[in-house]
Parts: sequence; C-alpha cells; structure tokens
Amino acid sequence: MDQETVRTICYLARLEIDQKKSNKIQKDLETIIELIGGLQTIDTLDIEPLYNPLEMTASTHEDIVNSDNEKEKFLKNAPASNEDYFLVPRVVE
Repeated sequence: MDQETVRTICYLARLEIDQKKSNKIQKDLETIIELIGGLQTIDTLDIEPLYNPLEMTASTHEDIVNSDNEKEKFLKNAPASNEDYFLVPRVVE
C-alpha cells in the first residue's frame, strides 16, 4: 500500500484528507490487508458453511386453532350482508 493508492481510494470515496490522516489510513489499510491474508491461510475444507451467522434456528410452534369461527355472528350484526361478506354502498362507479 502506497500513498498514491491511498489518494486514489480517497478520491473515489470523495474524501478530502490531509497528509497526517493519509499516513494513518495507509497504516490501517496495510493492517486490514494483513488480517485478510491471515484469514486466507486458514484451512476451511472440512468446515460446513453457515446459512445464518447466528447459528440459530427459528423456533416453530404447532399450528393450533384456539378460537371459534364466529363469521355468522359478525355477519348477523352487520346492517347488510350476504352469506360470506359485509355489503357496503358502492364507492366507485
């Protein structure tokens, strides 16, 4: 990583930095590249890939009906209804 690369990255990111910050950014980027290089040396052939980084599964619940169907009761209380629906005045012609 050199200063020219740092300036190019800052230009592409539309960042304006001074020389002192440029040196720090260069050192930080070199550290990040070293860490990534270290990760690439790890043997992951026998490791199953994760589908979720939290390694948790969603809890599921049994689908149990716990209320009565009260459609008839609600339709009976409506001012106008047919067998299945509330009847309302037409809004759109």
